[in-house]
Order: sequence, then structure tokens, then C-alpha cells
Amino acid sequence: MNLLKSKLRRLTAVAAGTLIGLSGAAFFSSPASAHDSFVKGSATCDTTTGDWVVTWKVFTDNGNEAGAENYRFLKVESYPTPVEGIVHTPDDADPAFPHKSNEPLVGTQRVKGDSGARGAKLEVQVKWSNEWIQYDHKRGFVKFHGKCSKEESPKPEAQLASSCEGVTVTLANGKDATGDANFTIKGSKDFEKKVTVKAGDEPVSVAIPAENAEEVLVFEGDSRKPILVGKWEKPSDCTEGGQAEVGYEVTCDSIIFDIDNTKGDETVTLALKPNKGEAQTLVAKPGETKTLEIKGEKGLVVDATINGEAQEPLKWDELKKPEDCEATATPTPTESSPGEGGGLPVTGPVAGSIAGGAGLLLAAGAVLFFLARRRKVKFTA
Repeated sequence: MNLLKSKLRRLTAVAAGTLIGLSGAAFFSSPASAHDSFVKGSATCDTTTGDWVVTWKVFTDNGNEAGAENYRFLKVESYPTPVEGIVHTPDDADPAFPHKSNEPLVGTQRVKGDSGARGAKLEVQVKWSNEWIQYDHKRGFVKFHGKCSKEESPKPEAQLASSCEGVTVTLANGKDATGDANFTIKGSKDFEKKVTVKAGDEPVSVAIPAENAEEVLVFEGDSRKPILVGKWEKPSDCTEGGQAEVGYEVTCDSIIFDIDNTKGDETVTLALKPNKGEAQTLVAKPGETKTLEIKGEKGLVVDATINGEAQEPLKWDELKKPEDCEATATPTPTESSPGEGGGLPVTGPVAGSIAGGAGLLLAAGAVLFFLARRRKVKFTA
């Protein structure tokens, strides 16, 4: 009885082993075993942001099996941040298998350099369009080496342009700048100006008068080497004396204001506000000359502005008048010489000549008298 039992056990064990062996051979020889995938990643430091940038690639191989041309992700897990471009495929996705097999799928993961993370991880599970599922999840690991931080790197730029009045220095911080640009402008006669252009800001313009622009140097930061060396160069189309003249004349009984804008290139506005009477405005466009008169009287004070810039008030009582304002013309009597007996009046051509000469003398005297009673003064801003 014992002997028969032992033989039966041996036969059963042999049969079971054979069945298992045949099943294993059938499994490993199945075409489905040709499906495969793997994950690979690499990290670099983006110094413009201070982030680690991990580039992940998922490679798939369908073994050229028909019906397995595409695949989907049943699972995607990443650490410490999501991966853009490699995500779980929703159950209701259309198409259901959105990724093409046998072509690398690339995704990007950004990790803050100061987050404390020492590396990154990506894990995926793939299912092909022939319903073959890879139960062996594929994982990729990337280790961060060293530190990743943002570099403060300005991109200073400076340009100089001359005008008739001086120079304009334009300061800029390049589009790819990651730090502030701190400029120092130095000109002649101790001119100095400091300007900061932050990363991403628009350029800044600085005007320098010609008298301070015999030499212009622009420095950035603590550097002793200038990034710009230039000077004022007068353009050939500048005109001499291209400014308007604004002034006033004092007569014995009034103040005459005038604007000579024949050589100017901008409109000039002279606003007058007397303490007696109404305010008045004189406007002269380029090429024009304008005049305005205000009668003088005791206690009169006139406030004046030129294009909004206040001038010294004019006080009638303190203004210097022409010296002969008090002079008056008196007739001079004529006398006959003794013994002449008062002859007949002179008539005819001789009398006409005498009368004409007298008229010219009177006219000339009137002009000289009028000019002597005027005193012209220019405004000083």
C-alpha cells in the first residue's frame, strides 16, 4: 500500500511540472511580451529664474504589433511638481489613445531651486491601443547636483544724440536682463546724475545742456570702464539766436510790452496781470511780433509770466522814466531890430522855403522828443 502511494505522488508531480513549464513557455513566447516602455530624465539650472528644469522623455515600443500604434497613460505620478506634457489620460479622452507609439514623448518639469528638493521622479503606466497593459510601472529618477539660483545680470545699454540745445542720453536694460542696471552719467562742469533702470522697464532719457556736454561718460555699477563716451556736437541745421525776445518799454505815461518772435521756433505767451484794470495776454507765434500797452498811474503794479514762468513784478512808481518827462515846450517870442521899422512880411518863393524848413525841423524835433521819452528793458527769466 505504501509503495503504490509513493509512485502515484511521483507521477502527479511530474505531470504538474510539465504543465507549468508548457504554460510558462507559451507566456514568454506570446507576441504581447514585445510591448515595452522606459523613462529617462535630465536636469539643468535656469539661472534667469532660479529653477531646476527637468526634461523627461517616455520611450515606447509596441514590437511593431498591429493594432498597437497608439497608447495612453493609465497612471502618471511625478515628484515634487507636475510634468507639463506628460499627464494621466482621462477615461473619456478623445481620442482614447492620444500618443503615438515608438516615438519619444517629451515633458518639462520645473522645480524651484530654493525648494529644498534634491531630485525629481516620474512614474508611468502604459496601455496600448490593442488593449495590452504594461503592469510593470516604469520609473525615472533625476538627482540635482549643486545649487540652482537666479543670477542678477543686468544688460546695460546707452546711446547719445545731439540737439541744438545739448544732448540726450538714452539708458536701457536689455530684454534678457535679470538684474537692475545702475547708471552714472558724468558730464563737464561737475555734471553728474544717477539713474536705475530695472529689469523689464522701459528706457530712460536724460537731457544734458550743451555747456555740460563737452564730454559725457556713462558708467554702470561699480565699473570704472565707461560703456559710453561722447560729447555734444552742434547739428548743422541749428540757427543762431533762435529764441524770442520779450521786453517792455517805459514812456512818460505808459508801459509798452512787446514780443519779437521773428527768430523763435515756439509760441510765446506773455500774461500780464495789473493790480488796476483787467488782465491781458500777448501771444506771438514763430515769426510774429506783438505789442501791448498799459497806461501808467500811481500805485500800478503789473505781474508778468512768460510761458508760465513768473517775472519780477513791475511797479510803476519805481520804474525809471525818461529824464525829460517833466519838460514842456514854450514858444520863444521874436523881436524886431531897432531901426528896422517892422518891414513888410516876406512872401513868395522865399517864404515857402522858410516855412518848409521850419516844418522839417518841427517834425524832427517831435521824433527826437518821443524817442527820448521811451526806455526799453528786456525781461530776464
